[in-house]
Amino acid sequence: MNSVQVDSYPLRKTKQLAFQINYIWTALGFALFAGFAIGAHLTFVIGYDFNLGDGFVGLIQTHGHVQLVGWAGLFIMGMSLHFMPRLTGVAFSNPKLVRKVLWLMTAGLIVRSIGQSVTPYIIESKFFVSLNGLVAASGMLEFLGIIFYLILILGLYRESKEKGKRQTLKSIAPFMGMMLAGWFLYGGLNLILLIDAAVNGSVVLDDAWNEFAIKSFIGLVLLPVSFAFSIRTFPLYLRLNAPDWNVRGVALVYLVSLSLEMILELPTLLSLSPNLSLWLSNAGSILKGSVIIWFIWQLDLLTRRKDPWTVNRVLHPAPDRRPTRPGLPDYGEFGSFERLIYAAYFWLALGAVFEIVTGIAFITERHFIHLNDAIRHMYLLGFVTNLILGMSVRMIPGFIHKKKVAIPKLVGATFWLVNIATLGRILPLMLPPSMLMDTPILMEVTKSAFAFSGIFGIFAVLCLWINLRKTNS
Repeated sequence: MNSVQVDSYPLRKTKQLAFQINYIWTALGFALFAGFAIGAHLTFVIGYDFNLGDGFVGLIQTHGHVQLVGWAGLFIMGMSLHFMPRLTGVAFSNPKLVRKVLWLMTAGLIVRSIGQSVTPYIIESKFFVSLNGLVAASGMLEFLGIIFYLILILGLYRESKEKGKRQTLKSIAPFMGMMLAGWFLYGGLNLILLIDAAVNGSVVLDDAWNEFAIKSFIGLVLLPVSFAFSIRTFPLYLRLNAPDWNVRGVALVYLVSLSLEMILELPTLLSLSPNLSLWLSNAGSILKGSVIIWFIWQLDLLTRRKDPWTVNRVLHPAPDRRPTRPGLPDYGEFGSFERLIYAAYFWLALGAVFEIVTGIAFITERHFIHLNDAIRHMYLLGFVTNLILGMSVRMIPGFIHKKKVAIPKLVGATFWLVNIATLGRILPLMLPPSMLMDTPILMEVTKSAFAFSGIFGIFAVLCLWINLRKTNS
């Protein structure tokens, strides 16, 4: 069985690069002015049945890409580029690449956000071909940024191996390996799809392949890196038990289930044998959902079955030292950040349960409401966004040498806003259409909840921005 150290990273004297907080500001900027903003527009238009417009599909794809790469992706990059060198005890051999990654990713995302939003309205214009070409070039900028990021992280792995310092990475290495492969796969597919759209004069990417790329990013990047960070940091920040279970084994079973689900959903294979591919893919979804539930159970965050790792420590606090919050190592100086993390894992568990249910329904040929979009937002808005909002206010103050977050009470508001947004975005998709049609009041309530869910999401992210800005000032 694997054991995992509970310290956040080894205390070794290395010349480390300071925390690159510009990654965080850039991620928040893309979230507020592109990702969540476009999402709020889309939910409002769909919720109240307004005219969707010529650029509707392009806006959906832009929204999805910015939320994946600009919001969650840049957060992952910024946090991992600070966390991983300290975890491995080695420094970057070429630290200048860290800033180049951010510049390339930012440039690519700006061009993509503006370009794909505008091209549907200028198809007849002489500028269409040039702008569509720029959108394709945005994929190259992002792919180069991803390549430089992979060079930085792989360089840490290589140097830590040479210096015999890989023990701290052993348990989470499969998850981090998935993350690196997922970044490369998504970046490559995104570039190919953008070039294909430009060559064919299309304003949107191939829907089937774009869907596959999105699934690969969620399954190979967002979920695995979240699992790895949870394993390494939760015992310290939430006073959980140090994992004494086979983390690597769970990671490998997760990878097998995800491969079964994804490979058989490749558009080429689906066209050759749709029924068999979908049957096996749903079997993979059932296994993946089961592995995620097992991971949550073993993590012990929601159940608290095990004693914390500090249970056998002999502590002698000073007589005048006030006690910490029950079950937590802090005094509330980071706000109720743990509620965001509990909510994140609640939505993750719910998404996994519905993956299992929908997979079983398909295999047994039973009628069941289509929940793919709801499950995706349980993972992205419910799990990933809650986790980012919670861990940011807990970790980033320490990264910038602050002892607390500026406005602890604002963390509570963030919790309510993001979870109202998640509920409003997901619940209308889960209720049977017949129930909505038979209950006009319920129909109006769910339409309004869906329409305003994006606005609640914007305010949740705005709360984080305000808190971090004041903390950093």
